[in-house]
Amino acid sequence: MNYKYPDKDDRLTIELINTEYDGPYWEKSEAAVLEKAGEAIKALPEKDDRKRLLDLGCGKGRLIGTFARWVDEIVAVEPDSSRFSEAAEAGALADKLTGKEIDVRNGDITCVEEDSMFDVVLSSHVIQHITRDMARSMIEQIAAKLEEGGLLILTTTHTARCEDEFFREESKDGKRVSTSITGEEFDALFGTEGVLPVRIYSEDSVISMAEEAGLKAEDILCYHFKGHSSAAEDEAACEAGRKEEARDVLYIFRKKETLIDASIGYHFSFSIFDDEIGLRTDDESELRSSISGNFKDVVFYDSPESSNEQVFRDLKTGEEFLHGNGLPFQCFRALIKDYSFKMNGFEIVDSAVMVTVFSQTDTVQLGVSLSVRNATVDELVYLRQVLGNGAKLTNKDGREISVQELFKEISAGLNRKITDKEDTYLIEIKKYGNQEDVDTIIRRDSCKIYGMMCGDEGWRHVPPELAEERMVNQWGSREFVRLISFGTNSVLFNLGESAAARAYRRNRKNYDTRFYGEMNPYFLMDSSFAGINHGVFFSMELVMVIKTICNRILSRQAGFYNRRRKNNVSRDIEKTKEYRGELLATLNKVENLEISKIGEMEKVLLESQQINPIIEKIKYLLDLVESELDLLYQNSTNRLINILTVLGLILSVAGVVTQVIPLVR
Repeated sequence: MNYKYPDKDDRLTIELINTEYDGPYWEKSEAAVLEKAGEAIKALPEKDDRKRLLDLGCGKGRLIGTFARWVDEIVAVEPDSSRFSEAAEAGALADKLTGKEIDVRNGDITCVEEDSMFDVVLSSHVIQHITRDMARSMIEQIAAKLEEGGLLILTTTHTARCEDEFFREESKDGKRVSTSITGEEFDALFGTEGVLPVRIYSEDSVISMAEEAGLKAEDILCYHFKGHSSAAEDEAACEAGRKEEARDVLYIFRKKETLIDASIGYHFSFSIFDDEIGLRTDDESELRSSISGNFKDVVFYDSPESSNEQVFRDLKTGEEFLHGNGLPFQCFRALIKDYSFKMNGFEIVDSAVMVTVFSQTDTVQLGVSLSVRNATVDELVYLRQVLGNGAKLTNKDGREISVQELFKEISAGLNRKITDKEDTYLIEIKKYGNQEDVDTIIRRDSCKIYGMMCGDEGWRHVPPELAEERMVNQWGSREFVRLISFGTNSVLFNLGESAAARAYRRNRKNYDTRFYGEMNPYFLMDSSFAGINHGVFFSMELVMVIKTICNRILSRQAGFYNRRRKNNVSRDIEKTKEYRGELLATLNKVENLEISKIGEMEKVLLESQQINPIIEKIKYLLDLVESELDLLYQNSTNRLINILTVLGLILSVAGVVTQVIPLVR
């Protein structure tokens, strides 16, 4: 590092203390507020691992020994190489006296490992000497290094004025000279040898920077008052709100929990296939009538009224862009507007219920979507559990109903026999606190993502390497988009308001305008229904249809054998041929899709849901059925041969008898 702290040997600071303050009071005043910081650190919740502190801009290391009393490990960073040497000595001494692990480094925050997180960050009298942009960036970088609930212990200068003040401090003729300057002049002084730029902060200025970085002020303690001689006087002045004469201030900020905006998707896929009734393409009108008759407020996807529904407009936009030649499986959709949900403890800003019928495959899918704002990780873990825990949603008519009860209610309204139910879950994350880089989020917060995706309330105690193993199935076409899938659970990061997403839309607009005259609305879409963005909804539909029809054919295996009649070979051959036909039709549906319709996203979902092994089971069954059919034909042939043989013997005997009778006569 080339940075040199301009107040060599702290001469300007020492002169300030000697000329304007009582020396012993200066130390006691600071010591008192640091003890308050220590109490806050000691009150941090106990964790399995050690408390770690980052001392950012540690100077000569004078506070390392103080804070080593309250934490288990300290990483201290100082950019000035000469001050770093003294800090290293102070760290070694503190290590020897306390037995704590202390690592002193020459550099700035970039010399700390990217994935390294801390329970406490200490920044003592640093931000008043760096440019305004650097100070704001430093607070953001500190927040990124703090664990949720962690503390920033920040000391800096203080003014009771509403606006910051800026000064140029230097030594002239052996005396400290302080000159008022503008903010622009202050910024320009950074790095000037022998000149110390000093920014005197208002409380609003510091708190504003911290709030923007996701930090909340828990305590503000002014100290170094002019005219005071004891820390007790400082405390009394703070309690009375008399802060005008304070030179310095200690802020204790806590990192807020990550607040997340997300759309939650509960999806059910099930068969309405029945040996007695079945569902053929020409039954669509009857099924539409059942839906319309059982629900008061229904809008169909292909009706003129559908253009009034944002969910359908989004679906059409996505379908036209991604599947202009038609979806892999023909379907019709119905938006059931009888339902609109709220839930205690959650800010649900939108909800929707949609039924999709795939007539050609005798399959139906029900999608329930809830959009929430400002949810914590634990709250989103709970919403995953809502799929099966019986928790109640409150409908717009005041009726309470769980997600499973909703499924039963809507499926009953189809007036069909329901079999082979599958369910899956998707959480689409649209805002993840202040963080915008998906790769960084996944790397740092793998346990949180795993918890939200799978509903594991014990995510804090899951080893990161295990969480990472659960997240190997990933797809992403843009830096702000990522789909992660594990089993029947998926999470979609769709950070559409991130800087990367905005830049992408600008580039896309320029391209589309140049070549097509206007920007395709697909790239402006921000659907509230989980998964419609980036076509994830269509891919999930495809995969769930495949899984449902595969499982249906497997579950019918036992029924096939029960329906066969003993000692009736022709009937057994007929039923076996019918079953073989079903197996072949299923394989045709799931294996002979156009290759363009099975993209990388679908492959991730297929792999996660382990559908390929299911398909292999069907192939194995088909081999067994083929062998059994051959055996049945062989048995049938053998039976026919036996019958013919017996008939031949009878006829032979009859011929002999007819020849013998005349001789007897």
